[in-house]
Amino acid sequence: MSRPEQLRQEYESTARAAHYRDDRWTRSARARRTHAKELALVDGLVQRCRQIQQSPRLDWALDLPCGTGRFRSVLESHCTQLLSVDAAFEMLTAAPCTCQLQASAHALPLVNNAADLILCSRLLHHFETSDERQAVLGELARVSKRWVVLSYFDQACFQAWRNRLRGKFRGRFPIAAAQFAREIQAAGFEERARHYICRGFSEQVWVLLEFAA
Repeated sequence: MSRPEQLRQEYESTARAAHYRDDRWTRSARARRTHAKELALVDGLVQRCRQIQQSPRLDWALDLPCGTGRFRSVLESHCTQLLSVDAAFEMLTAAPCTCQLQASAHALPLVNNAADLILCSRLLHHFETSDERQAVLGELARVSKRWVVLSYFDQACFQAWRNRLRGKFRGRFPIAAAQFAREIQAAGFEERARHYICRGFSEQVWVLLEFAA
C-alpha cells in the first residue's frame, strides 16, 4: 500500500474526524496556543500575498488538505472562492462547506494554474522520501498560479532531537532546511517568508512560496 493510501485510511474515520473538529485544537492550553498562532501566521502570509500583488482579494484559494476546515475562515476573509480538498471523505463530511473535493495531493483532478493560492498545512511531514514530497510539491506548482503557503517539520530543533534520542517514531519525518530548499527549488518555487511556531524547539515551520519557474 502506498503512503498516500495509508494516510487516507488513517484519517478515514468518523471518530478521528470528530476529534479534529471538536477536540484536537482545544484539548489543552498548548493546543489552543498552537492553533491561534498558526491561524495568525497563515493570515499574515496570505495578507502578504495580497500586498505584493496589490490586490484587495485573491480569487481562488485551495485548502489542501483541509481536514475539518480549521483555516476556512482565514482563507475566506482573503479570497473570493475557496475549494476545500482532502483525501479522506470523513474529514470533508465532518465540516461541510459549499465547495469540496475528495482528492489526493499527489494527483489533483484540477487544471494547471487553477488556484491563486494553495494552503498546504501539516502534510509534507507525513512523507519520508524526497520523491514523495516532490510529487506533492510538483502538483502544487502545477495547480498554483503563484502562491503556496505550507508547513513542514524542521529537524534542527529540540523536539526532533529528543525524538531521535528516544528512538521515538510517530510516522512524522522532519528534514533539514537545506533539503527542503533543494526540493522546493526542483519544483520551481522560491521561498519568500519563513515563520517558526517556536524556533529551536518546535518542529513546525511555515513558509510562503512563490512559483518562479
